Amino acid sequence: MDYARPSYPDLYARIMADLAALPAVLRGPLATAWAQACHGQHGHLFWIDQQCSPLTCELERLYDWAALYDVDRLPAVQASGQVYVSGNMGAALLADTKLRGANGLDYTVRAAVTITGGSTPIAAIVCATPGPVGNLPAGAKLTLIDPVPGIASPLEITAPGLTGGAAEESVDAWRHRVAEEWRVVVSRGARSGKDDDYRFWAKSAHPGVTGVLVQRHVLGVGPVLVRPICNALPDRLPTPAIIDAVAAKLQDIAPATADWRVAPPIPRPVDVSLHLAPAIDTAGNRAAVETAIRAAILFEDGESAVLGMAEIDVAIATISSQYTRFAPTADIAVLPGEALTLGNITWI
Repeated sequence: MDYARPSYPDLYARIMADLAALPAVLRGPLATAWAQACHGQHGHLFWIDQQCSPLTCELERLYDWAALYDVDRLPAVQASGQVYVSGNMGAALLADTKLRGANGLDYTVRAAVTITGGSTPIAAIVCATPGPVGNLPAGAKLTLIDPVPGIASPLEITAPGLTGGAAEESVDAWRHRVAEEWRVVVSRGARSGKDDDYRFWAKSAHPGVTGVLVQRHVLGVGPVLVRPICNALPDRLPTPAIIDAVAAKLQDIAPATADWRVAPPIPRPVDVSLHLAPAIDTAGNRAAVETAIRAAILFEDGESAVLGMAEIDVAIATISSQYTRFAPTADIAVLPGEALTLGNITWI
């Protein structure tokens, strides 16, 4: 049974009743002072109770809980990738050379590259500013901030683009990971390589990982296939940088005898066919319906995820009930390794 913290008016009324025998000239000031003191004590006890769990503690205490269970908050990550280098034979693009994108951000060359005969050399670069703002598509151009003799500018970004940039882990996501590790330590003592352990480790590798599929014995008896899901990226597919980050994390923390692999999930597009009533068939409502359906799909991220027709209808109904759904016509269950994504929406 939950304890109902008494409000200040309740405390004041209670104390006034207890001091009913005193003269009014004394009863009022005493009740006020006493009620204020008791209310402050109740508030302090409530605060102490909140700090006793990582689920409810304030941010400063969350850092303490995280330190106890070695669950650091994931910092923002810099985007990285490669660019084609062209120019005169023998010209060199040195490490730490600065380039700038159309987004106004600076990028740094990681290792020196010299133009020689044969194929076009490629230079690895990293964004100076952490976060998703540093991500750029393949084909985008970066300009040398200071001209380099013999090196042509701008430089073109290679496929798959500059990827891996992600924002700092949200407090809620971090709090959830701290609480999850607390539960595991209390109930099991340590992580040993169970499916949930691989999910936790993958989410701890990169802030862009929002879900993880774990498959055993897909590649033969023994190997564990880990498939990170990234809801903020197209088709929920992790970039090469995220795959590398997860692999590095597992290499560092997974049991020494474990045989594991990291790979992207297999997209399973969900195509939707809808008719909105003419009175509400506007561009704004279409966009809102698409957002609602996408959110319902992103909610499904497990190995046995099933997207029910009722879930799609509920999502659409949050925008309007004046619609007819023609597709899909049955619940959609994922196959092993698949992650649901929003395919095409056909407006009829």
